[in-house]
Amino acid sequence: MSLFTPRSTAVRYGVIIEIGSGSVLVAIVRSTAGSNHPDIIWSVREQTVRREISDLSSGAKNVLTALMNVVLLVESEGKAALKAAAPGATLTHIQVSITAPWSYTITKVISYSTEGTFTVTAALIASLMDAAQKKITEDLKENELASDLGLTIMTRATTDILANGYKTSDPVGEKAETITLTQVSAVAQSYLTDAIADVHTKVLPRASIERFSFMLMFHCIIRDLHHSMTEYCLIDVTDEATEIGIVRGGILHYCTHTAFGISTLAREIAICLNIPIDEAVAFLREPYHSHQLSELTDAKRAEVEIVFSHYQAAVTALFHETGDTLSIPKVLFIHGGADTESFFSTQISLAAKAATSTTHTAHAVSTELLTAGYTPEQLAEVTKQGLDTAVLVAAAFFHKQHHCNDFIQV
Repeated sequence: MSLFTPRSTAVRYGVIIEIGSGSVLVAIVRSTAGSNHPDIIWSVREQTVRREISDLSSGAKNVLTALMNVVLLVESEGKAALKAAAPGATLTHIQVSITAPWSYTITKVISYSTEGTFTVTAALIASLMDAAQKKITEDLKENELASDLGLTIMTRATTDILANGYKTSDPVGEKAETITLTQVSAVAQSYLTDAIADVHTKVLPRASIERFSFMLMFHCIIRDLHHSMTEYCLIDVTDEATEIGIVRGGILHYCTHTAFGISTLAREIAICLNIPIDEAVAFLREPYHSHQLSELTDAKRAEVEIVFSHYQAAVTALFHETGDTLSIPKVLFIHGGADTESFFSTQISLAAKAATSTTHTAHAVSTELLTAGYTPEQLAEVTKQGLDTAVLVAAAFFHKQHHCNDFIQV
């Protein structure tokens, strides 16, 4: 008996929703058995207005408004696009992902060993799962967080099982001296999960729904693309946050984030230069970044560099609080906006070096990386639609259904 049972292989049509910290994406995707990649039939992203926010709760209200707006477009534009592409097709799935700072990804690794060998049983696996979840609840006080911060546990996932240090998808019946299990819980702000439930009820009540943190999906997709790599950092930069996930031995061990992202930086630049926030974003883009800096006076350039150093310090602090006694991995996978990936790769690499005193290799999670196996026709369609990397990650995750691995919706 395999613990990670393969799911349906039929053609599936689903709605993908990604709730970011400053935008909401919605897409309609077709997943066909035997195909290497999904087909993205239609997508739209609504950006919230970049403006001063008093706190994260006000930013969350903006995101909720964007969510309602894009969901209305599913009823009009989305379903029309589906009808044109696949007459008679029915949307049977909803996949929702939520980024930091609205979501948290909490991991726990638990092991069982004896002096001699033992036979792995289904009951042992079940007890390890239960023990891992109890440790998450006790050590990280999920229940207290849910009460104090208004968080809801969305998903529990057993992402890896190792027997004698080797990964296995069918451990039952194996002889082992040690078995190790990794359990991941994704939690999110309750007002967002309530809004998602409302969308489900009103728009597609007959569709099944799954909810994940973006970091959990990010981990699974990078593991697919670089299955031979086992030690690296996953970094997701959104409008209002930067999240870090530490991967060791191919296992997501620790996640943390700071409420400091693209729009946060833009607001600080706008204040020190007395310019509109949308204009300040140009300082984070290439080729404008270098040009814009060169146009400033020495004094103003120094002020902007101080803003950049504040961001580097915030990320350096994240690297120091990973809960890992080892130095952070040297390979960094950085996901963010396509027009800001060069800037953030530089800033995060500097932050990593400040934390470890060593040089790190940064890989931008670009369209080119995510579409490396696409046919020229598929790639042309991605370019034509102007799809961003977040929708490519979410669509790939939906297509995999995902074997990464035993997800339990709560």
